[in-house]
Amino acid sequence: MSDDFSNKMKEKQLRDLFQAKGRIFIVVDATADDVDVPQFLKGDPALRLVLNARMAQAIYIKDGAVASTFSFSGTPHSCYIPMAHIWAAYEPDGDLEHGLIWEESVPLMIRSVVSQLEEQHEVESSEPSSEPSEASSVNQPEPENVKKVRHLHVVK
Repeated sequence: MSDDFSNKMKEKQLRDLFQAKGRIFIVVDATADDVDVPQFLKGDPALRLVLNARMAQAIYIKDGAVASTFSFSGTPHSCYIPMAHIWAAYEPDGDLEHGLIWEESVPLMIRSVVSQLEEQHEVESSEPSSEPSEASSVNQPEPENVKKVRHLHVVK
C-alpha cells in the first residue's frame, strides 16, 4: 500500500474516531523534523495530544495532517502533525480496546522498548515460581496457545 493511500486511510479513520467520540488522544512521533510542536516537546516519540470537539479553535484533520493551535501550559502554539507521524489514537477516558494503532508508523525506539518488554515478560513467565500460583493451587493447567490481547486495535 502506498504511503499516500495509507495516510488518506489513516486520516479518514482518525477523523471518524474524532467525530464519533468528540475527545481523543493522538500519539505522535515528535522526533520527526516536519512535526511542528513546541520545542520543549520535540524529541518525544510518544507525545500525546488531546483533540476535543469543544475546543474553541478549529482542528483540521485533512490534507495529510492534523493542524490546529493547541495550548501548552496556557501558551498557544500553532501545530502541524503529518499523518505519517501519528501512530495511535484513543479515548482518554474510555476503553483502550476502542483505540487505533498504526504499526507502520510506530517509531523504531518504541518498537524496541516494546520488544524488550515482551522478551522480558516471556523470560519471567517461563521461569518456575517458588510460590504456588492461583492456577496451580486448583490444579488447572495453563492454556498452551494463549492469544495476547492488545489494548489498541491494530490498523494495517
